[in-house]
Amino acid sequence: MYSSISKTLILFVLVIGAFSCKKKSTTTPPSTNSENIVVDIPYTKSKTLTDAIPALPFSVPVNITDTFATLVDQYIAPYGFTKNDIISVTPVMMNVVIDNNTSQTLNFADDSVKVLVDAYGGSNPLLVAHKKGIPLNAKSVEMDIENKDFKDYFNNEYMQVTLNFNTRVNEAMAANTTFITNFKFRITAKKPQ
Repeated sequence: MYSSISKTLILFVLVIGAFSCKKKSTTTPPSTNSENIVVDIPYTKSKTLTDAIPALPFSVPVNITDTFATLVDQYIAPYGFTKNDIISVTPVMMNVVIDNNTSQTLNFADDSVKVLVDAYGGSNPLLVAHKKGIPLNAKSVEMDIENKDFKDYFNNEYMQVTLNFNTRVNEAMAANTTFITNFKFRITAKKPQ
């Protein structure tokens, strides 16, 4: 079975890193063609995992929930609106890439991965991204995005993210594998008066 440390590291690489990392220096300029401001905020984070995932003769479900600070005020401050002005927060894209300097692939994850968000201590998770059919020997995966508004979760000080997948039978992940997570979400807000 996986240790608690291994499960936590997987979560940080695939999800939490994407939400909690620093904003890229370039963002999509806000669109102000309507009565709303629309801003796409991209993030990139790389993380090297020191723990390995062993190859097992059976599939193991991995369902990891972790909590992190949303940093909502920091994200929106450059655009001149407050969280009371936010109309919606939706995912736009998410992908995970394994560093090309290694032979590691995503074979350790079975063909179905889900990412859910919820309020801190909540019991109403919202599916925001998923992928069915991760090809063998892939070094990257583009998640299929659900056009779901998670504003109510994002506007709180803390939010929970759950990563759900099964391990692939007889596939391992080498120690010291570096992952690069790219994520973008769209904030739509009312123009300040």
